[in-house]
Amino acid sequence: MSVGWTVKLALDDQTTGLVASQMNEALGCSKLVMCLGSKLELASFCNVEAIRDHVVGGATTTAEAKELLHETFADFLITDDVPEAGSGIALAIEFRHLKTLVLTSRENNDLVMEAEDAGVDGLVFRSGIGLSGEGSFLQAITTVARGGVWLSPAVSCIVNSGADKGALATIAELTDKEQAVLTQVCRGLGNSDMAEELSISEETCKSHLRAIRQKVGETDRVKLALIAIRAGI
Repeated sequence: MSVGWTVKLALDDQTTGLVASQMNEALGCSKLVMCLGSKLELASFCNVEAIRDHVVGGATTTAEAKELLHETFADFLITDDVPEAGSGIALAIEFRHLKTLVLTSRENNDLVMEAEDAGVDGLVFRSGIGLSGEGSFLQAITTVARGGVWLSPAVSCIVNSGADKGALATIAELTDKEQAVLTQVCRGLGNSDMAEELSISEETCKSHLRAIRQKVGETDRVKLALIAIRAGI
């Protein structure tokens, strides 16, 4: 028996224009470099209308991507975990001061932990791209560009949500307001969006984040988001 697979596409000009507008607003002056092992996939993603004006280079190996990142002064990296040559995770570690988004077909806990240790800002599972808007490539880019973190929805199943006693103990040390902020971090929101969502000032939001980081002992947002997921938030 064959297994079917479909992708939902938005074809009307109004929707396409709206996505492009939102993407341009989020990316601002950002410069994107992509490192993808498949030449066809690289060409396709580099020419996506919503991000095309921000893409300054594409490569299939990490060595080539490093050259592009240095030459173009890019501030946003999108990479395979396993490009044509090299390691996308190692590349993300080396350039962790940039905004980093990793695409992967290795949808398991080991990969999630690698991405967590690398301090990436986003982790996209290929199986979710284009399906009902979940795991959307463009949505992930927009979220990371706005200062948030993006984790494919399936991550919560992989990391055994609610089963980590250490994460539960860590969350228990936070105040109610700090837990509320951490919940928004888990949702992928940046500081300004979190402040608006919680009806607090951005400075108050930053203050809560500082307190959370001190208590948790982590600074990377993706690590904070995974702690929340593991605690079942």
